[in-house]
This record gives sequence, structure tokens and C-alpha cells, in this order.
Amino acid sequence: MLEFEDIESKKIHRFFIVDAHHHLGADVDGHNNRNPVAPGGTFDFYVKVGGRLSKLFSNKPHIFRFSPLGFMNEIVRNNKKWKDALNGTWAVDQTVVFPFNDEFKWREGDEGKAIYWRSNDNIARWVTRAPYSLRLIGFGRTVPAEGKLAINELRRMVETLGLRGLKVHPRSDGWSGEIVSQDVKNILVEAAKYNIPVLFDTRGFGQVLDIHEITRMARSELLSTDKTLVDNLKVILAHIGFHLGHHELFTVLSHPNIYGDTSGVHDAGIPRLFEEAKELLQPNLGRYRNWSEKILFGTDYNYFDVPHAVQFISYVLSNDFPGTPEDAQRILGSNLLKLVPPFKRKIKTNFAKVHVSTELAESTERTLAKEVAGLAGDNSYELSSIDFFIDPHPSFQVRPRDFKLTLSQRENEHYEDINLIVISVLDILTIARLDNSMMNTSPIKSRILRYDDAISRRSFYEKLWPESLETNPQKMSDFIKSITKTGN
Repeated sequence: MLEFEDIESKKIHRFFIVDAHHHLGADVDGHNNRNPVAPGGTFDFYVKVGGRLSKLFSNKPHIFRFSPLGFMNEIVRNNKKWKDALNGTWAVDQTVVFPFNDEFKWREGDEGKAIYWRSNDNIARWVTRAPYSLRLIGFGRTVPAEGKLAINELRRMVETLGLRGLKVHPRSDGWSGEIVSQDVKNILVEAAKYNIPVLFDTRGFGQVLDIHEITRMARSELLSTDKTLVDNLKVILAHIGFHLGHHELFTVLSHPNIYGDTSGVHDAGIPRLFEEAKELLQPNLGRYRNWSEKILFGTDYNYFDVPHAVQFISYVLSNDFPGTPEDAQRILGSNLLKLVPPFKRKIKTNFAKVHVSTELAESTERTLAKEVAGLAGDNSYELSSIDFFIDPHPSFQVRPRDFKLTLSQRENEHYEDINLIVISVLDILTIARLDNSMMNTSPIKSRILRYDDAISRRSFYEKLWPESLETNPQKMSDFIKSITKTGN
């Protein structure tokens, strides 16, 4: 997390940053990122990004620093190997990773399986074990023209592997002329059923128009079959900076189900993108939407490298950026988090909760972090995911609380997951183990935990509402141990 502390006023601004476009694996074209911890891998990339940003901001009238957010810091402090692996990487907090057109895909003998099934398994192995699970959000990959195989692979990606988005690449997989097709529409509709976004690589503005058309068709089908799924249709156009000069780009981005990532934009394209977006996108969104809600930061590492990421982040955090700090936080992280659902597989655990007095809040979080790190560190469980809820609003402060984590225990080829949520309710720390019904509520799926009059959020908070406060540290510790065990 990036922090700026004004030297005179001591006011601190924090920015939680998520890279929405990042490759993991080995491409047939020679690009590779086989191991995020290796030299030249994901974490080394972020060390270099952080170093460059520190130099850029070192002579400003504020103190600049980056560090893990709150509970993340407590987790890594309890495991030296994790701390060492992630040291210096915290200029970017989390990263969406997905396969290249890579060497792990289909081989002879894989008949009856989707072409990218091995690639998806490779992504899942990285993103569901600590310390990588603290930082990496896994997307799978399919080829829609595989029809039923592609649909089945999407289901397996989510239900079995725990991946949380889909990457499709028309050009590299040879279906650039088949975007407007029944197969692609079927993939979009199926992804909406699982509430996961679909990221399209885009090359040439004709593809952008085709993606807009197939999204419109998928939305129309959902409106006629199940209106409750319409908002679950989430399409991300990669590389929108490649299409500057086409004013129709911003008409496409104004579609309620379409977003754009900035991967590849650099130099003069960065200010131009934001100036045009604010001018041309905002009028098409209506009164209750903001232009900055439609744009996601992405690096496209390792096709683009450190200078491009630093250029982008430093511009968005500069006085030249034509937006507010809330706009910057949306673009740099929270927009992506709202599109990607928290980690979820089938769970069996029962609901349980506890509320902790203010005096015990910090020590309770430390106790939880130590317990989780211990279970994952000795291989009793996997720490499969940690998902933060970051929702910028006027005078926003990114808080170290409000997150969900998943502990998983493997039994043969199946997992039993424990989903825990930590949230401030009435300024009281609440820790709860979620059951299936709560995992399916819109506050969890959309990562919007603020309380308001929406029926779905009101009912969610009613289950979490404080009834009594635990003030005994030992009882608190015993409760944490009880909710971090499967079979309860």
C-alpha cells in the first residue's frame, strides 16, 4: 500500500493498488514469468516499481512509503519465509494473473479436456497457497470455440480451482473473426452465472466493436432469462489506450457491463486517456456514475515493464491527474476488486460470530493473524485467499480492517473451506465464519460492505450486528481457534 504523509499537517493518504493485467507461465513467443518469486518474476518487478516511485517522490513535501496493509502485515510478520519473499514488493498490493498462450496447454493424450486446462491448474497452484495467495488473484483461460469443453472448463475453474475471472485472447487463439458468435455469448452468460469478469485482449478497434456487440447480445439474453444475473455480466477490454483516437471507444465503455484496462498505455497516451475519458465518457454515464468507475490499472507484465508502470502510477497520483483522490483509488484498485468476487468454493461450515471491545481489537487481530499463519505455515491448511473491501468515497480512508480470508483443508481431491470475515460494525471489531447463505449475498459478491437501506445489505448486517462484547482475551483466543477448524 502506498502512503503519503504531509510533513506539515501529518495527514496521511493511502492507496491500495491492484494490477489488473499480469501474465504467469511461459508463452510460446518466448516471454515467460514461470515463478513470481524468481529474479525477473512478479515480485521482483514490484520491488523495482517501488524503488523507482520512491526516487520520484523523495523530494516532495511529504513522506512517501509503501508497506503491507494492516492485517496483511500481521500475517507476514508471523512467517519469516513469507516476509522475506514479499519484502520490498508492497508498492502494488495484489495482482490478477492469468496464463500466456503457454507451454502448459493441451498435449497429446489430453483428449476430452479443454486446451488450457493444464495452464489453469498451474495458475491455481500459485494463487491458492501462501504467501502467493496473499497477493495473487487467479484468472483462467479458455477458447470459446471449444463449445461445451470451454463451458465445462469455466465451471471447473471456479468450482474446483477457485479461480475468479476468465481471460480470452481472440488474436493469439485464432478466433478474431468469431467474436460475435453463439460460443462467445454462451461463455459470457455462463461467466455471469458465476459472477466472474471476462477479460478480452483487444487488437484493432474492430474487435472492440465486436466485443461491444456480443456483450449487448449476452445482456439481452440475461434480461429475458434471469434479470438477477444482468449485473453479474462484467466484460473488461484490455489495452484501451491502444484505441485512443476512436471517440466511439468511450461510447463502448459507457455500456453498463463494460470496463477497460490501461495495460500498454504510456508516455503522452496516459494524460490523453484520462482527459478524453473525463470529457467523453462522463456525459454518457448519467447522474449516478463516475467516469473513473470504468477504468482499471493494469501493467501487462512482462510485455511492458517497470518504466510504463511507474509512469502510470506517478501520473495518477500527481496534480496533473484530472480527478480526485477517490478517482485515483478507483482506477488503481477498487474498481477491479468490485468486479472480482472474493474467493469461493463449496463450503460446509456453520455461521459463527464474535464482537470485540475496542480495547481488544488490535490484540485480537494479532491473535487471528498468528493462528492463521501457524495453520498455513505448518501445512495443516492452505491460506487460499485474502480479499479486502476497499470502497472509496468523499474523505475516504483505506482501513486495515474489512476483509475476508479463506483457509482450506484438502481431503483427497476435494477441499473444505473456512471463510472468515473481519469487519468494523458500529466501530466494534466483528469476526465471523460465513456459511453458504452469507457467501452468496450481494455485499460479499460486490465487495460493498457499507451499511445502507438496500435490503440485501441490511439483512447481511443484521446477522453480524453486535449482541454482546467479548472482553476476555483467553475466551477470544479460544473462539478464534474454534472457528479456524473444519467440520464445525
